[in-house]
Amino acid sequence: RVFVRVCSHNPGSSFSTLEGLRKMDSDSKRLLSAVEHYFLAWNSKDLKDLEECFVAEKATLRDWDISVEGTSKVLEANGNIFKAFPKIAIEVVKIHPCVSAFSASCEILVKLNDDKNVVLKVVDVIEFDKNDKDKIKAVRAYKG
Repeated sequence: RVFVRVCSHNPGSSFSTLEGLRKMDSDSKRLLSAVEHYFLAWNSKDLKDLEECFVAEKATLRDWDISVEGTSKVLEANGNIFKAFPKIAIEVVKIHPCVSAFSASCEILVKLNDDKNVVLKVVDVIEFDKNDKDKIKAVRAYKG
């Protein structure tokens, strides 16, 4: 299970509490559900499950080392990460949803779980397809 603190930038509204989560509209809940599914699939390292998160053959992935286009290339890149770091795991710190842009900015910790216990602070910007709001069309990751 992915545990997150969800933030809203709208004055007077906050999704960081259970009461705030109950007040979210259905589009926000749907967006958060899709984000949660992505991180659960990523942490399971199940490429089939991960594939279900993306728009068929239209997805892109870009980070500080990788830039690929096409869902099969995105899956291959993730598979290579899983091979290089078999114990890698993501801890979601905060999710900042933006329903109007069909996207979410996610503050995450990427734990390599290697012999040096490297932990990377990363922001994933996840953009969803406008026609299928449950499917990811782009992931951009920024280390910082």
